[in-house]
Amino acid sequence: MSASLVYVNKAVADGSSATLKVTGIDSDDVYLVNLFGIMTNNSNETINMRVTKSGTADTTSNYDRAYINLSSISAVAGRRYVDGTGSRIFENVWNLYGGGAGFMYLYNYNNSSEYSFWTLDLPTTVSNQLAGQVGGGMHTVASASDGIEIYGSLSGTFQSGASLYLYKLV
Repeated sequence: MSASLVYVNKAVADGSSATLKVTGIDSDDVYLVNLFGIMTNNSNETINMRVTKSGTADTTSNYDRAYINLSSISAVAGRRYVDGTGSRIFENVWNLYGGGAGFMYLYNYNNSSEYSFWTLDLPTTVSNQLAGQVGGGMHTVASASDGIEIYGSLSGTFQSGASLYLYKLV
């Protein structure tokens, strides 16, 4: 049985905001976020994400993640942490080469008795290499989430056109 994508919402940066948020999760379906042109006005900025609860990012220390960092010039490296205040999704995005892009699948977001978790497949271009992350993370609070918010480690503003598109898989 194949799934179909149903458009839910989008967020497109206008060049003035240090966060980019997309919401609209309201069912127990799996959701997909397509990220495109994700970069800030700072070179080599790390991009992180948080889940949103009623449209507000949860900044508590309840984020765990594990992923493989891929690089065209260095060894593959495993990365992990627990109890963070957000979850890294792009490392060192270079703002001259198109930024980060890719997909995140969101699970259990509407379920108030389960942890929200995600998987990711996110290539990016950094200053001297092609790189990316494959893995996932979770928000270790059993409560419903309605979307995600992304932000940079250096508080840079997202360049105009950086986009998040939210789809439901049905």
